[in-house]
Amino acid sequence: MASQAVSSAVTSLRHEFPALALAITFIPRKKRPLYADLFLLWMEARRATYANESMISAVRLAWWRDAIINKDSQSVPLADRLIAWGEGHPNDLSAITDTLNQMISLLAGGAPKEESLAIWHSAVASQIIRLGRKDNDEPEKGSEIINQASQILHRLDQYLLGQREMPIPTFAGKNIILRLIIWLLREPSRLYYPDQQPLLALKMMLAVVFRRV
Repeated sequence: MASQAVSSAVTSLRHEFPALALAITFIPRKKRPLYADLFLLWMEARRATYANESMISAVRLAWWRDAIINKDSQSVPLADRLIAWGEGHPNDLSAITDTLNQMISLLAGGAPKEESLAIWHSAVASQIIRLGRKDNDEPEKGSEIINQASQILHRLDQYLLGQREMPIPTFAGKNIILRLIIWLLREPSRLYYPDQQPLLALKMMLAVVFRRV
C-alpha cells in the first residue's frame, strides 16, 4: 500500500505539472512523494482561491481544511495521503490547516485574494524548506530563506497566470527543487513541458550537472 501511495503522489504531479515533476526527480526517492503532495496541495489551494467568488473560494478551501482535521478524505487520494502524513508529523500538518483557516477568514471577510495567497505561499515554502533541512539540504534557518522561497512560489503562481513581467526571484538556499523552479522561470516555455519543451529533461539534467542552477 505504501508503494502505491508513493507512486500515486508522483504520478499525480506528473499529470498536473510535468515540468515540476521533473524537478522532483533530482532529490532522494524517499522524499519525492511528500514534495509532490505539497505541490499538489499548493496547486489545489491556489485554484480554489482564484474562483470567481470569494465565498466559493472559502468553501473550497474549507473542504481541504475539514477533510484533514476530521480525517475524512471522502476517498480523495491527496487528502488520504496528507492525513497519513499527519499521523507522523502532526505539527507540520497543523501548520497547513491553520493557514487554510486564515485564508478562509480573509476571503470570507472580503480581503484581496493576493493577501490570502501570500500567506499560503509562505506556509508551503516553510514546509519545503523544513523538509529539505531534514536531509541537510538547507542548513540556513533564517526567515530570509523562507521569504525567498515564498517569493519563488509567488512568481511561479504569477507566471502560470501569464504575468511574465515580474522579475526572477533570487534564492540563497540550497534546495534543488526551488533552484530548479527559478531555472524554469528564466524561460517560461519550460513550464509547459512536453508541449513546448520536449527536451526539457535533458536540458534540466545538463543544467544540474554543470551547476547552472
